[in-house]
Parts: sequence; structure tokens; C-alpha cells
Amino acid sequence: MPSFKSAVTFCVLLLLTLVLHRPVIAQSEVSKFEVGAQFSVAGGAGNGATSIGRGVRLTFNLTRYLALEGEANYFPSAGFNNVRSFQSQFGVKSGLRFDRVGVFGKVRPGFVNVKSSALPFCVQTVCLPTGVCTQIFPPACSPIRFADTRFSLDVGGVLEFYPAKRVIVRFDVGDTVVNRSFATHNLQLGAGVGFRF
Repeated sequence: MPSFKSAVTFCVLLLLTLVLHRPVIAQSEVSKFEVGAQFSVAGGAGNGATSIGRGVRLTFNLTRYLALEGEANYFPSAGFNNVRSFQSQFGVKSGLRFDRVGVFGKVRPGFVNVKSSALPFCVQTVCLPTGVCTQIFPPACSPIRFADTRFSLDVGGVLEFYPAKRVIVRFDVGDTVVNRSFATHNLQLGAGVGFRF
């Protein structure tokens, strides 16, 4: 699992890439705005269960190699506790962009909101005068509800393909660090398509 030290090392290397990078290809105009949609798989991000969700992304390209972006994902019910989570990350993406492919690093702080509702184990024991006892399940049990919002940090890499001038196919891999009483590391994978404007 990546540690805090490895995340800091990655951030420093990312900043050095921004400062020391010399363009190796001719500067061509890159669209300023990108809008995309994706599927995401999160290994326990905020809820302890692997979740499959969907979301949207908005990117603003400052230069050919540096962009600001925001992403929001919704993970519907997962696990026996009916856990649902909403994730939102905002930050930078930086790396190398060529004519048909781009390779980037990303550092995006944000938050994960987790909600769950589960039926408690409602059992009553009823004993007859003869001494025979049985357990019954009441028809209505009040569900136990839980909601929590925590700070998160998404650190990872992005691989983009450009099959057409305004189309982007994107794959993400990252470590979503969620701050609870201790930091938890959660592998998160994403795949989606975007459009340049």
C-alpha cells in the first residue's frame, strides 16, 4: 500500500515535471474544456466494500501539459448494509501529451460521503405455557441509518487515447486515501470517454 511518504515523493516528482519539462513536440492548440463520463471501481473507498459506480468529469487545460479537473462519482448500494457513497475530487493533472496518447499523474483532494441503512437483527422469543419456545421476526424493524463525510486524496496516473480530434478515451488508476481515525488506502480504477470543446 502506498504510504504518505510515497505520496509526497510523487507530488514532488510531479512538480519537477512541471518546472523542468521541455516540450519534445511542436505546440499544437489544445481545447480548453473537456467533459467526460466514466465508470469507476473503488475498493472500499469509505465503506469497506468494493463498489462499482459512475460519474462525470470536467477538465480545464491550462497548458498542453497541465490541467485542473474535478470529478464526481456515485456508488450505489454495495454490501449487506446497503452502503451508498458519493465521491468528489478536485485537483491537478500533469504529464506528457502527444498526438494520439497522453500520460499524466494526478493529485486531487476531495471528500467521500458514505450513507448506509441496515435492518437490525430483530428477533423476539415467545414461550408457550407448555414450555415450548420459538423465535419470531416482527414484520417491521426500524432501520439503522448512518452517514459520514470524510476528507480524501486521490493520487495516481492517467492514460488517455485520442482516436479523433474532439474525443478522449481515458483510463485512471489511483490510490484514494480516506481520512478516518487513521488513513485507509483504497485502489480505484476508472474508464471513460470525454469530449473536447
